[in-house]
Amino acid sequence: MSGVAVAVAVTHVLAPDLKIDNVTVALLVVAVVPWLRDLLNSIELPGGFRVEFKAVEQRIEAAERIADAALVGSGDDGPETDDPTALADVRRLAAEYLEVRRSMASGSARTQRMSGIFARLVRTTQRLADPDLDDWLTSPDGGLRLAAYARLYAVPVPDALTLFAEAVVKEPLAFNQYWGIRALDKVVDAVGVEDVPPGVVRRLEDCRPRGSDRVALVRRLITKLHGLR
Repeated sequence: MSGVAVAVAVTHVLAPDLKIDNVTVALLVVAVVPWLRDLLNSIELPGGFRVEFKAVEQRIEAAERIADAALVGSGDDGPETDDPTALADVRRLAAEYLEVRRSMASGSARTQRMSGIFARLVRTTQRLADPDLDDWLTSPDGGLRLAAYARLYAVPVPDALTLFAEAVVKEPLAFNQYWGIRALDKVVDAVGVEDVPPGVVRRLEDCRPRGSDRVALVRRLITKLHGLR
């Protein structure tokens, strides 16, 4: 966008008599529309033509339904019972997630596949009585970090809040960070907004995710944290 602005300024200096009509303006706007998705919900062009971006809240709600369906599908088997095969299943799903990320092009099809894996992780991690969340949250393996987020989404553990928030803020994978923020919201509820340490609030305020969905989730969480302060 800065480059376009500079180009227009230079053109104006070199050719001050050049007239730019509405069609040219509209084309320039269309050129920068993809870069505005994180800032705007819609944009109106000359002549009344309006470009509507996909509603962020609708995407968030759709993703939440997938994970919540996994919670419902887990039945009565909670973290009290420790399935000896569960850890192997978690590692298999973590590896499958990384393979999907590696082998599929970015897009809705890949996101759908990864969402299905996350839903299975939500169910599978509940078969572990006491998973090593500290190890998973700090692991260089993005699949194991996603497993930690899935477990905390299903079973919010108040004691994990500080380390969890740090992991989410530093999370380099967009899909992971999205679900990390969603799970962190549940952990905050489990802790109680008034008992969240100020350091955690500051780390979230300093978080600058890319992507409209994650931006919306972080803003919503920060608003919740400030609601009772």
